[in-house]
Amino acid sequence: MAGNVYGLRLLSSPRVQRDGLFLIVGVVLLFRFAQFMALALSPRWGFDFSAYWAAAGHLLHGEPIYAPGQLSGSYPPGPQFLFLYPPIVAVLFAPFAALFPNDFRVAAGLWAVLGLVILTWSILAITRAEGLDRRFEVLRGRGRWLLVAGAFALTPTIGELAVGNVHIELVGLFSIAWLGLRRGDAVGERWAGLAVAVATLLKVFPVILVLWFIVTRRWTATAWFVAGAAIAVGVAVVFTGLGPWLDYPRVLLNLSAPTDTGDAVAPMVWLTPVLGFGLARALVVGLLVAIVLWSARTQQPILSFSVAVTASIFLAPAVYHHYLTILVLPFLLGLSAGVSLVVLAAAYFLTWIGQQDALGAWSFLLSRAPQTIAVLVLLGGLLSLGRRATPEVSVAGPGATPPGIAPPGTAPASPAPRS
Repeated sequence: MAGNVYGLRLLSSPRVQRDGLFLIVGVVLLFRFAQFMALALSPRWGFDFSAYWAAAGHLLHGEPIYAPGQLSGSYPPGPQFLFLYPPIVAVLFAPFAALFPNDFRVAAGLWAVLGLVILTWSILAITRAEGLDRRFEVLRGRGRWLLVAGAFALTPTIGELAVGNVHIELVGLFSIAWLGLRRGDAVGERWAGLAVAVATLLKVFPVILVLWFIVTRRWTATAWFVAGAAIAVGVAVVFTGLGPWLDYPRVLLNLSAPTDTGDAVAPMVWLTPVLGFGLARALVVGLLVAIVLWSARTQQPILSFSVAVTASIFLAPAVYHHYLTILVLPFLLGLSAGVSLVVLAAAYFLTWIGQQDALGAWSFLLSRAPQTIAVLVLLGGLLSLGRRATPEVSVAGPGATPPGIAPPGTAPASPAPRS
């Protein structure tokens, strides 16, 4: 009966649906822009970027890039300007420190613009490669920009742009890796290996993707990861010397759980009060490695790669809201692989929930728990597909691979026709 009502019939039109979504997303983006501007005028602006900028400045002046306390014993992450990353990051940020030696805030703005470009490119490139605009009529034409808008509507994305970390750059590198793997040839694997090498040198936790390379027998990607990382380190040593590289293992081993857990979503942080940080770290890392191993051995590449990317986030001992920007790629690949839209929507909107100081001691229920659950929901959705067949655009049948990504040692599949 309702279907005969003209106004309601219009709601079934993809064009009307798309225009309605654009209207809703536009309102949300205006709100996010207001949030971003408020953060730009707050002490949180460039909070993480300041550590890269400061380390680069120390490097340019011939000073140590790690604080003495990081080498002498256990220390928590968190203070501004504290550098926790491989020495090559200081080299990469040296131009910002050289151009803006006295204030990092303008440099952080340029970094945010670069992040905006990288994230937009990543989404559009994955959308085209996975044929999402062909599978979902609402995404055709300018509809593909709904996915871009959806990514920038994420609370973690706004936080990431404001604090100036490198997780958007990781999304770009992971996207390059997947696009290379989809080719199903040696050239694509080389790109994948190099992309993961750079990602691992920015943040250590992407190294779990090398395990995925090995288990799925992508030996070319593995070799190019090793070669790319070795060459990059060799070039960086020219600028840093060997000292920081010899110090960095101690910097990692001495890192303890964060003292400020208000926004910390890492399972290690949840378990530390019960098990202690050392045991919690060992348990979480072991479980994540087991999940990636199982997924790589039993699931289709698009799923197992997404599982590895999602699991990598929780390898870090201190995971905050803005880390979850990385989920943009698993969301897109999960959409292509046939993960339930309900699961994807649940994980997506759980990341929107923020702090409610009125709850007092129980505020962590909204500032930490929903975001942790979001990662677990998405991970569960990816793992739940198992070996079942997924939509033709991504997987042809049980044990098959997406178009353009062939098992090692076989010829690449012909790309799906474009309409």
